[in-house]
Amino acid sequence: MGLATAVHLAAKKFQVTVTEKNHATVDSLKRGKLHFREPGLAQAFKRTIDAKRLNPVLPSKNIFEEADLIFIAIDSVDRSDWRMRLTAFERMANWIGGSKRRTPPTIVLKSTNVVGFADQFRSLLDQTPYGARVRLVVNPEFLREGSAYQDTAKPWRIIIGRHHKRDATRLLDLYRRVYPKSIPIVQTDLKSAELIKLASNVYLAHRLAFIHEITDFARMEQLDITSIQQGIGQDKRIGLDYFTPGLGFGGSCLPKDCRLINSAEGESGFTFETALTAMNINDRLLEYLMANLKYHLGSLKGKKIAILGAAFKPEIDDVRGSQAVKLANHLRRAGAKVNVYEPFLPHTKKIIKGDIPLVHNLDEALKGASAFVIGTAHQQFARLQPNHSAKLMKKRIGVDYFGILNRKKWEKTGFEIV
Repeated sequence: MGLATAVHLAAKKFQVTVTEKNHATVDSLKRGKLHFREPGLAQAFKRTIDAKRLNPVLPSKNIFEEADLIFIAIDSVDRSDWRMRLTAFERMANWIGGSKRRTPPTIVLKSTNVVGFADQFRSLLDQTPYGARVRLVVNPEFLREGSAYQDTAKPWRIIIGRHHKRDATRLLDLYRRVYPKSIPIVQTDLKSAELIKLASNVYLAHRLAFIHEITDFARMEQLDITSIQQGIGQDKRIGLDYFTPGLGFGGSCLPKDCRLINSAEGESGFTFETALTAMNINDRLLEYLMANLKYHLGSLKGKKIAILGAAFKPEIDDVRGSQAVKLANHLRRAGAKVNVYEPFLPHTKKIIKGDIPLVHNLDEALKGASAFVIGTAHQQFARLQPNHSAKLMKKRIGVDYFGILNRKKWEKTGFEIV
């Protein structure tokens, strides 16, 4: 998110400095090379680096002293207790508020926050010698991984939270120069802006949980899943966006925000039941999948299972919060031998969370497997050939909750596709 914002502003011919505490990442960025897969961003990033409009550096006090607009896009949440990580914010508040300037900077909080955190950060600034003059704005991002740059360049809406209208003056001036007038801008208070971000993702998570629950029932009753999805989604009040079944929702946003909105740090005493329901359904989906495999294979102990795809969504390499990774852990705890293949991580030996080793080609993943599971709906997996797969596998069972395989074609080869 931070890099997509920086690249877009640099592409509009602003001079942008990106701070990153990881030395290796800074070195890679200086060479014009991204350290992650994000379609569309790599090319735009390289152009801005070559044009010398974007400068990746390690963080230092003087950078904050010189900037007019400071976008904070750090990973702000401790996932062990779903509270805000204060150390980095305290350091930035001291750097920014400790410098005397003729014109105070504007800080733009783009990190996802617990509702009320911006006020807490405001108090950190106010405790510094010159922080009371610093202007603070909440400007949440609404990016989708896999199209982060496109969503930054063409947002559906812009949300700006501020205490006073003058706090947002500099940011509004920037956005009027960067975005067309047709993009709606909603100005509100700090807490409301924070809630808009969290609530948007909770709604999307609940929407995905709904279609997955409907699909689970349809699968159990052997109903026409595609027709059901289309029949519901064709209602214009419902729609088909974010309405596609799979292994459930993952990533670094939806699960996080479902928990963050009910963080104890908020101290409101209010519980968002929709967030709890979405997470419960998401977890239950994998339990049903495990039961399905047990039904077809008997005991999972000693059985080899191939999981094709570890990223949390198609065509990216991000495995954070991945349902496929969670499934691999569940299967290993049940005694199964799991081969995980992620085509966009060709040089990665294992997924650290869960200590899951990766295999590095499709044949190795399928060889001797009693079943395969489509873990991520990467386009290349839709081109899997049943005849070739049958020669490698011990049994002909496939699990495709995404519906990317041609079921009739596979069943003609003797496969049972769940």
